[in-house]
Amino acid sequence: MQTILSQQNTSSCESKPYKLEDWQRANCSLNQEYDYWIEDVEGEIPTNLNGTLFRNGPGLLDIFGREIHHPFDGDGMICAVSFSNGRAHFRNRFVRTEGYCAEQKAGRMLYRGVFGTEKPGSWLANAFDLRKKNVANTNIIYWGEKLLALWEASHPYRLDPNTLETLGIETLDGVLHKDSPFAAHPMIDPGDETREPRLVTFAIKPGPSQPSLFMS
Repeated sequence: MQTILSQQNTSSCESKPYKLEDWQRANCSLNQEYDYWIEDVEGEIPTNLNGTLFRNGPGLLDIFGREIHHPFDGDGMICAVSFSNGRAHFRNRFVRTEGYCAEQKAGRMLYRGVFGTEKPGSWLANAFDLRKKNVANTNIIYWGEKLLALWEASHPYRLDPNTLETLGIETLDGVLHKDSPFAAHPMIDPGDETREPRLVTFAIKPGPSQPSLFMS
């Protein structure tokens, strides 16, 4: 009886509704940047649906062939799906952070990651390298007419919402200074009749210092 059940289970596993190879592709880098109208649509896109859906996440899971240790160390890639007049358009671009541009220019990994990725070299080369690479890969928000790619331990990067071009580091009109990291999971205070909505987040720095609270 046990043998028969084992055979039946094996048979049912062979007819899975997905392909393992498709899931494994999630662990591969997406090096290409695209810009095209989506023609393969099931059903119809409502003609009154207008706007853009932005998504952020790690796009590079290796740096010129050297694999990173954890996906959270991967450079951020923004995907945008825009809807207009019953059509949808797709665009994706890497966030051109300082670290991303430096490594692309050098053709090799230059930074160690905060989630365990080690750059080439001895353990000494990694242990005493305290630089943090802002990968801008954790979240994306549109606030104050600014599109911002966020990472937990550093400043936001501002992007052009139409082209996804990286415009540079954003200080929120001077609120953020050099040592003011901006957490990647802000909350929105909707406000009321006496005050405007506010963006609220925290900044936690290594060491004994107390966390900071930011409102914009």
